[in-house]
Amino acid sequence: MQNTVEDSRQFRLILLVLGSTVVYQAVLCALNTLGLPVSRALIAASEFLILIACLPLILPRVLPGVVILAALSGGMLCLLALLGGGLDVKAFRDLLIPLCFYWAGRNAGNPGGIDKAIAVIVGVVLFFAFLELLALNLYTRVFNIFAYYVNTGGLQEITEYQRDSRLQMNGIRPPGIGRTLLPGLLDSHRVSSVFLEPVSMGNFATIIAAWGLAKDRSQLNLTLLFIGAAVVLIVLADSRFALLSVGALVVARLLLNGWAAYLPALLPLLLVGVLVGLGVFGLSIQGDDYLGRLASSGRSLVDFDVDTLLGFGNRDGFPDQGYAYSFARFGLVLVMALWLVFWLIPAPDDQARRFRCYAGIYIALILCVSGSSLFAMKTAGPLWFLFGVVMKHPMESRETAWASLGVRARKRHGIASVSPFMQSEVNPR
Repeated sequence: MQNTVEDSRQFRLILLVLGSTVVYQAVLCALNTLGLPVSRALIAASEFLILIACLPLILPRVLPGVVILAALSGGMLCLLALLGGGLDVKAFRDLLIPLCFYWAGRNAGNPGGIDKAIAVIVGVVLFFAFLELLALNLYTRVFNIFAYYVNTGGLQEITEYQRDSRLQMNGIRPPGIGRTLLPGLLDSHRVSSVFLEPVSMGNFATIIAAWGLAKDRSQLNLTLLFIGAAVVLIVLADSRFALLSVGALVVARLLLNGWAAYLPALLPLLLVGVLVGLGVFGLSIQGDDYLGRLASSGRSLVDFDVDTLLGFGNRDGFPDQGYAYSFARFGLVLVMALWLVFWLIPAPDDQARRFRCYAGIYIALILCVSGSSLFAMKTAGPLWFLFGVVMKHPMESRETAWASLGVRARKRHGIASVSPFMQSEVNPR
């Protein structure tokens, strides 16, 4: 009975943390629409409160590896601040999110218990997605997304666009480009749900698909559930990146098994090489399509000097250029060290190895076409939380810990039964 109560409390806490991570921007947008002006400071305060909410999951068990990594990363960023002449607060924030959510996920519980929380969150996302699709006027009366981003400095005011739509700039496909998925049915509208922008919803769908694909064959029903939900979200958001990414994850599920699940560790080297090649030989490639973005990212990397590559030169001006953004903000040395640590964490089972493989593919791909989306809390939080969940079994309760200690003691000394002392600790009366 006590374990049931504890599991229920932990489920509510996990649902609170992950749910808040996914919907906090939508809540702030609604407040801004209703007349409470939202600033960047209020967004930062909201993210800080969410990180504080992770403490009940973090504090029960200290992870020395995470503490050491956080200390070394913080020290490296301070060194870059000294060399660059200024402290980059956003760099600290970008690294704090994965460290906190990974730590919380390690302490949270087994993957089966997390599935319920993820299913509830996906249900909320789908509800608001269909609300936006079927009742756009009602949705935008609650969520004036354009005004929210203008008010928080994410967009400049554009009078004509502001009169035409309350959605984000990328919430409508331009006439010359058009929709990719179901254009005849859904027109040019790209649904964003609680994420406020369709790009983030596509990224969330990719993470959900990775979670489903990592399941064992015995959990086929969960695999189909999460992949089905991801496909619906991708279609509604018309996310080309998510469509390509999930396709790559499906191929990885079929081909990358056993030791091959570690091959994506080399993927960033290949992709950076391709970007640099486009930067050198693709000077004539322009435009806001994928090829144009890749070529632009490659040209930025080619123009890097040593200071920028090592993280204490120019840190701004890299929109839709994730690799350039990461190298300039954290430095090549720290980026390589963090990527190596990501792949060296011991994986307890095949599901953990698969999810790390798919998460690695997602990370490597998104850095090609997006600047800081990888570090956005509304998608980075769930990604790193789920990664922490699969990388460690849940914390042992006091009774379970004593029981396992007794088993190890019997095996060591060849004792066939539990001593009266140990039995009283395992089953206190």
